[in-house]
Amino acid sequence: MSTTGTGPGAARRPPRTRRPSSFWLHVDGELKEFWRSPITLAFIVLMPVMFYVGFGLAFRSQADEVRLVGEHGITQANLSFGGILGFALMSVAFANVAIGLAIRRHHGLFKRFRTTPVSPATVMGAYLVNTLLTAVIVLGVVTAIGLFGMGVTVDPARLPQLLAALLLGFVCMAPLGAAASLLPPNADAAVPMVNGIFFPAAFLAGGFIVLPLGDAVSAVTDLLPGRPLTVLIQGALSESGPVWDWPSVWLLLAWSLLGTVVALRWFRWASEREPRGFGSARNRRRDSEGARG
Repeated sequence: MSTTGTGPGAARRPPRTRRPSSFWLHVDGELKEFWRSPITLAFIVLMPVMFYVGFGLAFRSQADEVRLVGEHGITQANLSFGGILGFALMSVAFANVAIGLAIRRHHGLFKRFRTTPVSPATVMGAYLVNTLLTAVIVLGVVTAIGLFGMGVTVDPARLPQLLAALLLGFVCMAPLGAAASLLPPNADAAVPMVNGIFFPAAFLAGGFIVLPLGDAVSAVTDLLPGRPLTVLIQGALSESGPVWDWPSVWLLLAWSLLGTVVALRWFRWASEREPRGFGSARNRRRDSEGARG
């Protein structure tokens, strides 16, 4: 008579533990790498917070004054808050993506992933999910500072428009960051080149202060992606004026489409100037033979 393990004394198999998918493993790795880096924490997370504390304290005595900005009547507290929301979103979704992708490409990290069974969609998807989570955290910290320390008031009826504006901004800035990552020739040039684009675009957006730029310059800055994002945020935070601006929405979507097309068309997994030590053995032998010849 056979006893094949159904009795009380039969050995029990340990329960199977469900392993997370490779996508979520990559997301976890991206999060750990980002939050363990002092440089990224300082420039991507703490910089918008420090900017907001500085601007917020400078205009704290004028927090309740209503200013006319374009078609919107908005308090100074909400004006500074809206400016830093746009600045923080551009910092995380544009500058962080552009610098991060350029550095990883130069050091051959993406090239290594291409030699594994992990799909490119998993690698890039995990990177963008980490970027989105970082943006949520930074914007949440800035919002807490504004609501509890800077006199910011948000009309609950306009909160959906504010969230939609921030989501549109992320959808626009992340593809533009991926496209801008193609510009730096190496990792050393990534930070100065990207910041040379980011800081002028952020301040010309008119979020912090309204600069008298003149008609010609204003006509150009109105077409840059930072300006329509600022208009949508200010509309959601304003006391009067239009809540939603459809031309700004279409302009953001157009920039998003342009960034996506450029990034998909010319995206490279490896840099042409890959540092020594990351090339294949065949290439290293070829270089050494060429040097001896």
